[in-house]
Parts: sequence; structure tokens; C-alpha cells
Amino acid sequence: MRKSYRLVFAALVFLSAGCAIHNNPVLSSGPVPRVEDCAQLQQATPTKYFCGGKTYTAVQLADIRNGRKSMTK
Repeated sequence: MRKSYRLVFAALVFLSAGCAIHNNPVLSSGPVPRVEDCAQLQQATPTKYFCGGKTYTAVQLADIRNGRKSMTK
């Protein structure tokens, strides 16, 4: 019984290490830019992020993620 707990714990540790990988296809999918790839510039409403040389709001990133054309500039 104790071996199975150790095996499960080791598996969880191993799988958690995959969270740190930059382009993890299991955890990070969808169109680019994604919030996890950006630096947060302003924590206000709306939150602003810097991604790949451009500044985006949280609303714009959500529109990109959902496949909608953002109406805001």
C-alpha cells in the first residue's frame, strides 16, 4: 500500500514538472498571444498585458482566445 502512495506521489511530481515547460500542448493551447505568455503591465480595469512587442487588454486577449475579432483598439 505504501509503495502505491509513493508511486502516485512520484507521478504527480513528474506531471507537475511539465507545467513549467513553455509550450506545453496539454496545458497551453489556442491562438497566440496567450495571457500566460505575456507580462502584466497594469492591474486595473481593463488589465493590460505586453505580448510580443504589442500591448493588449484582457478583453482583447479573451477575444483572440475565443476566435472573435476584437472591437477595441
